Amino acid sequence: MRVRGFCCGWLEGDVADLIEGEQGRARLPVPAYLIEHAGATVVFDSGLHPDFRDRQSARYLAVAPAFDALLPEGTHLAERLEACGVDVADVDVLALSHLHFDHGGGSRLLAASELMVQRAEWLAALADVDGENYLPADVDRDRFPHLLDGEYDVFGDGRVTLFPTPGHTAGHQSLILRTDDGGELVLCGDACYFQRSLRRLAPPPHAFDRTTQLEGFHQLGELESSGARLIFGHDPEQWPTGPDDDFIVELSSPVP
Repeated sequence: MRVRGFCCGWLEGDVADLIEGEQGRARLPVPAYLIEHAGATVVFDSGLHPDFRDRQSARYLAVAPAFDALLPEGTHLAERLEACGVDVADVDVLALSHLHFDHGGGSRLLAASELMVQRAEWLAALADVDGENYLPADVDRDRFPHLLDGEYDVFGDGRVTLFPTPGHTAGHQSLILRTDDGGELVLCGDACYFQRSLRRLAPPPHAFDRTTQLEGFHQLGELESSGARLIFGHDPEQWPTGPDDDFIVELSSPVP
């Protein structure tokens, strides 16, 4: 198994909106992941839509009251995959943690891939549940996703498993990878924004269900305590903070 991560954009916003008890502004990475296993290619999360390069686009203006967005040349999903030697047409599965603009925005670049999302998330996005902050343009109503109802083993071998971590949104999911060296790698998505959020049990002040998200924090904490490595949703400590130090992160490679 080979796992690579990269930023498909960055957001600048108020930290107070992301973690209780903090203030100021921060530049937040918007990661996506490329997983190659068993002769197949999986992408988890898809970053910002290419429209975010245009500050007058409808997508940019829709989020501008809360975030400034940065999407330099070479950093949207299709460009990232090309830099990894992968054509968008060769991606078998696109799994989305949830359908917010910074995780599902690039999904239209993988129109031929099998989309995997939790049923609760898809239905919430279609209904545009109050307070969920979906961008209608990023919810492809003409697409027919593989809707999941709980944990799902993508390859049937226990190596790539999606599991529900709701709270941030109605149907958020995370991904656990069992790597070739026997380790576990958890891609948290927005189940937990920052490592310090988990340490302090400090979720964002606004969530679909705060109680459920805190239950997810405990679930992630148990995985970490058992030896898993957690990659958090937008933690600048784990990712490049901007194009000046941009790179593709090798998270796990096949053991020779």
